[in-house]
Amino acid sequence: MTMNPFFEKYRASIEESIIAFLTKKKDELSSVNIWGEDLMRRFSGFAGQGKMIRGGLVILSYLMYKGNDPGWIVKTASAVELIHSSLLIHDDIMDRDYVRRGEKTLFAQYQELGENEKYHDPVHFGESFGICAGDIGFFLAFEILSEVDIYPEAKGKIFNLWSKELTLVGLAQMQDVYFSISNLEPGEDEILDLYRFKTARYTFSLPLMTGAILAGQDTKTALHLEKLGECIGIIFQIKDDELGLFGDEKEIGKPVGTDIEEGKKTIYSHYLLKSVRGEDRKSVQNILHQKINTKSALETLRDISQKAHVHDMIRKKILSLSEEAKQLIYGLNIEVKYREILLDILEYNINRER
Repeated sequence: MTMNPFFEKYRASIEESIIAFLTKKKDELSSVNIWGEDLMRRFSGFAGQGKMIRGGLVILSYLMYKGNDPGWIVKTASAVELIHSSLLIHDDIMDRDYVRRGEKTLFAQYQELGENEKYHDPVHFGESFGICAGDIGFFLAFEILSEVDIYPEAKGKIFNLWSKELTLVGLAQMQDVYFSISNLEPGEDEILDLYRFKTARYTFSLPLMTGAILAGQDTKTALHLEKLGECIGIIFQIKDDELGLFGDEKEIGKPVGTDIEEGKKTIYSHYLLKSVRGEDRKSVQNILHQKINTKSALETLRDISQKAHVHDMIRKKILSLSEEAKQLIYGLNIEVKYREILLDILEYNINRER
């Protein structure tokens, strides 16, 4: 299933805005040291590869209430995409993911540079540069927002919103690491809260609220979109977990099974441990606790999941969230064409394969 054409329409414009800004910064930062130009070049390649969903949602939300593109909304969308890329750079380091979107992750690129140049401790070099790169990306995003020609009150609200949401993401990342390294088996609510604050809100709530605020909408509307974003975003993360275990590596652009290697406590692992007994439970516990990521281990998990009807449980959870999201969508005072786009986004996230 493909994304609604609305997103493809604006994808190129968002990418061009990002590249133009980073090219300008490359010239400016090259006077600091050799890494300024190097990072902007690598950042351009990394940030320009995404689907631009989050940036597209900023534009969609603005148009839902204003109906016309003021020219600067794409620039704001590009800032949201830089935030996303920066979070991914840090996430890849913490998850030790060396491949994303079919290419080497940013810290892995620097690690490779360290190895080729025979630097002392290239692993530390790559991770350290990745941390710095992600940090710089956040600051660049706020720099873009500061340059957008919007009235100060709205800009202040957006700064406040972004700062608070990024704080929540950071805390959720800490929780994710803690769950991964501890023997704790979190409950369903704890896992869904992790999804809510680590992924759902910044991926869907933040851009939808940003567009609405820029369009002059009131707090009630922003909170309505916040809840809608959480519902769609949790579905998005549940599907991400599914693809990470059962997806096609070529389709998703990264290796499958890495969540097992990192000891991630997902809704799938929760339902598996909750549902199976006897030898199947021992097999699941062994694979998850020993972090065994092999083809046969993944096949075992798939088979046991099917026998235990785990997919049916997951589907039930997704459908429940979907119904809530639909009610929220129909509760918005927007044109039918925009309501149809939101419903398409919901359907895409339920059925996506990458």
